[in-house]
Formats: sequence, structure tokens, C-alpha cells
Amino acid sequence: MTADRQTSALQRLEEIGFERAGEWLLDDGEPRIEVRRLAAASNVLYAFASERELLYVGRSSRSLALRMQGYEQGGPERSARSRNRERILAMLMLDQEVSLLAMPDPGSLLYGSFRVNIAAGLQHSLIAALDPPWNRPGGGLSTTDVTPHRSALPPRRRRHHASGDPDASLTNTDRPSYRFLVGYLYMDKGFFNVPLRYSRLFGKDRERIKILCGQERAPIHGLIDRSSNTNASPRIVGGGPLKHWFEEHAGLNNPVDIDILAPNAVWLRNPGTRF
Repeated sequence: MTADRQTSALQRLEEIGFERAGEWLLDDGEPRIEVRRLAAASNVLYAFASERELLYVGRSSRSLALRMQGYEQGGPERSARSRNRERILAMLMLDQEVSLLAMPDPGSLLYGSFRVNIAAGLQHSLIAALDPPWNRPGGGLSTTDVTPHRSALPPRRRRHHASGDPDASLTNTDRPSYRFLVGYLYMDKGFFNVPLRYSRLFGKDRERIKILCGQERAPIHGLIDRSSNTNASPRIVGGGPLKHWFEEHAGLNNPVDIDILAPNAVWLRNPGTRF
């Protein structure tokens, strides 16, 4: 969907009474919502948006504050709430804004003696007309949806974590992941190669890429190099900062896990951990 159409989608929501109610923040590595308006409103329509792009439309019969608490805590695996929480978290990790808009049902429309639930009926009409990417079957894709569609991904290797692992909530997702060993050239030059089967998930040659490192997600701003490898698979170049991180946290011939967050963003995790 084009930028003009996305802007129009949010304008159309605002025209019928949606207003900005809060925003998502990254708090100690976890997504947290600040609901500034309509927190106590029930039977409410809500929407997530980023930089004037509509992402999702939902409805809650409970108060808006309780519904957002549910997103903070997560939901059953593969539920819409769980998937949206992971998307929100990944966007916040990439410094992308995620705002909350809301509109309570006025409760004033009657059909005979029966009250019409405007929120329930309007939700389906909004989704059909505005086509928010996170409402599509399978989640859909948009320019800011940093969780790739599962059908486009190689098979993901399963990882097992002990209970209490602070990274467990991030790894319990459909983002593609794999493991590589820090060889001598990686350590000496500050780069790593991407296997060909993951090549299509990365950006173009000479594009910039954000490399998040370790549990603290310290950012390194690197480069995608598709000219060094004969098969044009990506080489992720982080230079001196990545070399230093390999030396300090991983070590020679030790493994590092990588999560592919977006075509121009990755997360290096569990350095030196063998399991």
C-alpha cells in the first residue's frame, strides 16, 4: 500500500472519531504502553500506527487499559496478540515509533429497542476497507512490518531455553534464526557471511544495516556487501566495532546466534554459548 493511501487510512480513522491515546515504549528490553487517554473506556476500537502508517485495527470489550496490559504480557503462542507484541517489540528495537489510537463506542445507536454495537460492526468494515497489514491472514507485510511472512522464510532451527531465560520472549517467534561460528577472518576483519538460503531476506548491495549486539542490544551501524562473495550472498560488515564485540563477547571459533529482524536489521545473541 502506498504512503498516500496509508496516510489517508489514518485520516479516515480520525474523521470518524479515533484519537491518539498513547504510545509504546521500550522499557528494560520489554514493550510497555503508556495509555494517556481513554484508558477506562470499554467496548472500544483501537489501532496501532507508525509514522502515519496504519498497522492494525482491533476491538476490546474490556477497558482499553486492560487490553493493552494483555499485549504487554503476551498471549498464547501464535495468537494475534502474541504476534503483534513481537512486531511491536521488533519495531521499538529498531527505533520505530508505534502509537495507539482509540475510539469508544458511543452506545447511542438503537434498532427498535435494541442497542447496536457500533464497535463490533465497524471493526470488520474498517479492516475490509483499510486493509491494515497486521490484520491480514498470516500477518501480511508492509514497509514497517519487521516480521517477515512465514511463507517467505527458510525452515527455522528450533532452540530450547531454560525457564527464566530473559531472551525467551524474543526467541519464541517466527523470525528466522541460525547460528554461525566466529572464524579467524570474522574476528580479524569485523564481518560475517550470510548463508545463501537466507540471502533473499537481506537488503541490497551497499545498503546500511543495523546490527544489535548481545542482551543489551548495543547497536552497530554496518554495511551489506554483496560483491565479495561469488554467489552474491550478503557479507555483513561491521568493521572495528563488530571486531571488538566478537573479541570481547564471543571469542575465536565460538558460536553466535543471529535473528533476522528485517532486511536491514539483525540481532546477534548468545555469544560463545554452546548448547
